Amino acid sequence: MYVGAVMTGISWAVIDDREHYKTLKYIYTAPVHFPTYLLGRGVARFITGTFSVLITIVCGVLFLRVQIDPAAINLPLFLISLFIGVVMLAMMGLILAGITLQLAHHVGFIGEAVAGALYLFSGAIFPLDVLPPLLRPIGYLMPITYWLELLRRSLVGSVAQAFPTLAGFSNEQLLAVLLALTMLFSGVAVVVFRWCDQRARERGLIDRTTNY
Repeated sequence: MYVGAVMTGISWAVIDDREHYKTLKYIYTAPVHFPTYLLGRGVARFITGTFSVLITIVCGVLFLRVQIDPAAINLPLFLISLFIGVVMLAMMGLILAGITLQLAHHVGFIGEAVAGALYLFSGAIFPLDVLPPLLRPIGYLMPITYWLELLRRSLVGSVAQAFPTLAGFSNEQLLAVLLALTMLFSGVAVVVFRWCDQRARERGLIDRTTNY
C-alpha cells in the first residue's frame, strides 16, 4: 500500500496540477522548490495510506488470525526500516514524476503500474526463487525487496526469518543493502528529474494540457 501510495502520490501530482487544476506553471513561478513540493504531496499520500495499512493489519489479526505479538515487535528495526523505505519510495516517485512531465495526461496510471510490477520482483507475494533464473536479478536489485524483508522480520520475528530468499542475510546486512540502494536511487532520481525538468522547460511542457 505504501509503495503505490507514495509513488503514485508524487507522480500523479504533476498530472493533477498541470492537467486538472492548471496550476503547475504558477507553482513553477512561485518561490517554491518544485521537487520538495512533489515530495510533500508524497508525504500526504503516505499519511492517508497509513490508515489503510492499519486497517489491513487489524483485520488480518482479528479475522485471518495473523500472529503478531506486540511484545515481540522489534520497534527500532521497524522504525528505521520504515523511514529508509519511505525515503526510497519518494525518490522512485520523483523519477516517475520527471518522466510524467514528458508525457500526456493519460499516463496517470504510471505510479500504480510500476507499483504493481514491483509486486512480482520484490517478494511481496511469493519468494524470488519462484521466478525464472533470468528474472531473479531484477528482484535483488530492487531496494523494496530488502525493505519488505526487514518489515517482516521487525513485525513477525522468527517466522519472517524463515523466508527462503533472504534467510542468509542478517538484519544489519539487509539494512546496509537497503541504505546503499536507497542512496543509489536517490542519486539517479536527482539526475533524472533535473534532466526531465530542464527538457520540460525547454519544450514548453510545464503548462501543456492534453485533453484527449
